[in-house]
Amino acid sequence: MDTIHKNRFLDFLYRHRYEILLVSFFILLFGDLVIVADIDLFPYLVIQNVVASLMVFHNRIRKKIFFFTVIVLLVLLEVANSFFEVPNTRLVFYSTYIIYFALLSVQVYRQVLFSKEVNPGMIAAALCGFIILGLIGGFIFSIVEYAQAGSFNNIAEGIGAVSDLLYFSFITILSIGYGDITPASDIAQKAALLFGLVGYFYGVVVIGVIIGKYLAQKSE
Repeated sequence: MDTIHKNRFLDFLYRHRYEILLVSFFILLFGDLVIVADIDLFPYLVIQNVVASLMVFHNRIRKKIFFFTVIVLLVLLEVANSFFEVPNTRLVFYSTYIIYFALLSVQVYRQVLFSKEVNPGMIAAALCGFIILGLIGGFIFSIVEYAQAGSFNNIAEGIGAVSDLLYFSFITILSIGYGDITPASDIAQKAALLFGLVGYFYGVVVIGVIIGKYLAQKSE
């Protein structure tokens, strides 16, 4: 009986895997507003996102192993950095995040493109894809700032710069552009331009795909 309940529970998680992943992304983005701590929570918020993503790759053992390795690496780096300064730790963090989100995005975008019907899972996957794009942009901007300090105006110093640049990334791909944070160096300007174009393109393509699938679904 326990096995039956376990299988039903796992089946439920799999059927709603993209909705669960979307909730996990919202926790990643806004979790530090609820949890007050004196440490950098972001690595731990990413870890819960990695755990949620394991369901997306339920039948892909190699990718599960990779994401488990990501969890271990992030935890070890965070623990090591808590006790003593490890050179270039932040660069390793940023690069690891980019690789993780890039690999996850492939599966998410496939769900959007190859889903046979418009359903909550597809809409959740589309939103996840947009959030992933913003996160990748934020970490690329962070690498630019890490490599060339002063590439962005009006951002916090140290680890606080990551939050500011994630905010700037989403503002850029949403085409809002408040102007409170601006790119200063040439590479920062080019990176902002690139992600502005990609964000606009993503919105147009995804909306077109969803409308096309919905109309085809209705005609059947």
